[in-house]
Order: sequence, then C-alpha cells, then structure tokens
Amino acid sequence: MNAQIDRLIEIEIEKARKRAEEEARRKAAAEAAAKAAAAKKAENKTTGGVTRSKSTEKNEDTRKAAPVEKFSLNNEDRQLSGSFERNRGILPVPITGPYVIVSHYGQYAVDGLRNVKLDNKGIDIKGKPGAQARAVFDGEVSAIFQYNGLNNILVRHGNYISVYCNLSSVSVSKGSKVNTRTVLGTIHTDSSGNTVLHFQLRKETAKLNPELWLGR
Repeated sequence: MNAQIDRLIEIEIEKARKRAEEEARRKAAAEAAAKAAAAKKAENKTTGGVTRSKSTEKNEDTRKAAPVEKFSLNNEDRQLSGSFERNRGILPVPITGPYVIVSHYGQYAVDGLRNVKLDNKGIDIKGKPGAQARAVFDGEVSAIFQYNGLNNILVRHGNYISVYCNLSSVSVSKGSKVNTRTVLGTIHTDSSGNTVLHFQLRKETAKLNPELWLGR
C-alpha cells in the first residue's frame, strides 16, 4: 500500500510542477508583452514612428517567456501550503467521535518477536463502529484507490498531502474540493469489532509525524 501511495504522490508532485511552469510561462509572456509595448511606445516618441520588425519583437518575447527550470508552486498552491503550515498542532483529528491512537508514527517492536521492528509511516486511530474519516484541512481529493478490498483517499493541500486508509465506503470523488472536517467516508469495522483509521501526512515525498500536526 505504501508503495502505491508513494507512486500517487510522485504523480501529484509532477502535476504541481507542470502547473507552476505553466503559470510562470504565462506570467513571463505577459511581462514580455507589456515591456515590448512600452518599448514600442517610447521608440515611436523618439524616432518619429520608426518601429522594429515584428520578427525581432517575437524573438525577444520568446526568449523572455522561456519555461522555468526550478520547481515552484503556483500561487494557489503556495497560499494553501502556507495556510496548512500555520495550522500545525491544531489540525482536527481525522476521525469522528471518541478515539484513541493505538499505533504511533515510526519504528515499533513487534510483540512476541525478539529484535523485530516495523516502521509505521503514519498513525493508527481507533474509533467506534460507524466512525467516519474527515479531512484535516481544505484541499482537493487527488486520488482514491483500493487495497485489499478497502478504500484509501489522498487529499492535497498545496505541497502537503493527507492520506486516509481502511475505508469501507467513500463520500467524495477524485477532484472533489473539500473543507476542514468534510466527511470523506466510513471507516471499516473488522470481524473483531475494531474500527481503525490509518492516517498519514506527507510534505511532497517526506513523511511527517501526524501527531505533531493534530490538535487534541
């Protein structure tokens, strides 16, 4: 499952890069056009209306509108990322009703197996049967996929991504805009009556400890 999450996040990063490059190209083209118009106006005043050829102006515009080489967020993503960062430590818990965190972020020992440790990429939150997963912040549903017959949702908040796993049903679709506390789906209850949401938080490909971001 984590490999699939990683792959989907890489796809989202590439989409964000392309959006940023397209915005940079539009901005560069607009600035080049404005400068060309201003230069043409100034030249007409000083040369009595003699102008340069259109091909020369076009070449200059093309050079100035060249795509950026460095990755950067577009304005909308940048604003959303900044808002998300300012809410560190006060984001709502991604489950409705009473809950308890039954598995924390990072490495942990396996009961009964000496010297065996596993690595939890997020946290596991146990709730009551019927509990629902909810968005921790405003964003857009970037992916929904199934693993072992259960649903998993990725929500993008600028260059941050929250991940909600182990859902028996979903209430949103890919591309849906969500707000803080929007219900995403119902958490699966297993045959033993356990209702556990697996929740991850990423900044691009970097894995974050969700407990440092959630409020109480």
